[in-house]
Amino acid sequence: MRTVLSVVFVMAALAFAPAARAQDPTAEDLPSLSFDAHAALQWMPLDADEGDGLILPIIVNGHRTYADVDTGSTLPGSLLLSSKLLSEAEKAEGGKPVVTEAYGGRQYYPRARIAELTIGGIHLKNEPVTVTDQPFGRDERVQASIGIEFLRKWALQVEWQQRRARFLIGGDLPKGAATIPVRIDPKSRFATLDATICGVTVRAVLDSGTDSDLHLVPEREELQSCVHKRSDIRSVGSGGPLIKGWVSIPSIGIGGVRRGPIFASIDPAGGPLSGQGFAASVGYGVLRRSSFVLDAGGGGLLLYGQDRAADVLDPSHIGIQFRKDLDGLRITHLMLGSPASETTLKPGERICALNGRTIAELKGRYGAINPPVGQTVQVRICGGETVSIVARDYLGAAELSARFASAPPLPAVEPVGAGRVTEAFDRCTTASGRDAADACSIVLNAPGIGAFWKSMARARRSAALPGLAGPGQ
Repeated sequence: MRTVLSVVFVMAALAFAPAARAQDPTAEDLPSLSFDAHAALQWMPLDADEGDGLILPIIVNGHRTYADVDTGSTLPGSLLLSSKLLSEAEKAEGGKPVVTEAYGGRQYYPRARIAELTIGGIHLKNEPVTVTDQPFGRDERVQASIGIEFLRKWALQVEWQQRRARFLIGGDLPKGAATIPVRIDPKSRFATLDATICGVTVRAVLDSGTDSDLHLVPEREELQSCVHKRSDIRSVGSGGPLIKGWVSIPSIGIGGVRRGPIFASIDPAGGPLSGQGFAASVGYGVLRRSSFVLDAGGGGLLLYGQDRAADVLDPSHIGIQFRKDLDGLRITHLMLGSPASETTLKPGERICALNGRTIAELKGRYGAINPPVGQTVQVRICGGETVSIVARDYLGAAELSARFASAPPLPAVEPVGAGRVTEAFDRCTTASGRDAADACSIVLNAPGIGAFWKSMARARRSAALPGLAGPGQ
């Protein structure tokens, strides 16, 4: 996979060589990359409900849509796209389907090539992608998924408090004692890190696509010595829905910093996580306790900003688990002991409206089904009654927060150095003379910077000051 990606990004250099393309018209059909560092330094909005993970705006073939960021997906190519975004010519399958070992298990996808794709300051043309006709999740606006293979070339910076994110050049992660090592498992290609759970240090999958703070495998009983049983929950990941045990854990240690309390689900025995040989997966619920910079290619994760333990302990206060079904929401599970389980609602029934708004009107944003504690949601069953449910803390989040002290708040300021390489690359490619050469040197000497960016910076540096020699050459 690394070889394939290297070839793709070497070919992408053609985007910076218009003269060569003019001489060879067939080059227009090759994958190409252009990067607007100034645009990359601008923030994209995290446009989603609090519990919906990382959802960012993108542009596909001129069509504005949304993509989720799933570090647990190992899809080859740039990302997974809905076939609705492709023309008939682009949908042609290039040989046998590609396979991904996503956390939910093995899946096969046809391969296609996208005409144009823009994510922040990244602009791709004729890029190989994988395609699906299946929905991506509860939010109907999401028609693409960005996996770890894409993230290995970029640094992703997310600030939950400001609800914003941006893609920077790989190598833009400040190095230091606070940086958590992230390793790409050679067999599964998952991004992994070390975590301490119930005093046991384990290797965990970093999966921003999972809908839980943490998954634990039942085979590792020592990881459950400090858990508190809470309920059952229908968990939805790339492998589909599963009913799992729902527990609370006083804290989890990541990179020497304790975070918690948190909620976790116990995967089924012999499930996809344990089948891959991992003891746990760390989901976006843990990530959103702080802002972070993830540089998968450079092998590091930096968490910064306040540990929002009290804010993110926000599992369902109503207890309705559901899936989209035509113009309604099909109830698939009512969590044990939840307010919804005490009403006349039953699994299998379809919800047609929430608080007087139809499901179609909500356009995939169903945050009203899980209001804050003390608030009421009006749930109308298709062809039936309207049920009023008052949200309450039946899982004991408030009790947990009181019993277990959270880690001290992290510094709220942006980490020094975040964006420095991207800003330098902007000056390297737009300035001239000594200013351009100095900026290119910053890129050349950045830790973890990819060979593609180094070759660009080296060429620009030589053009800015011919005959110049020095570090990074």
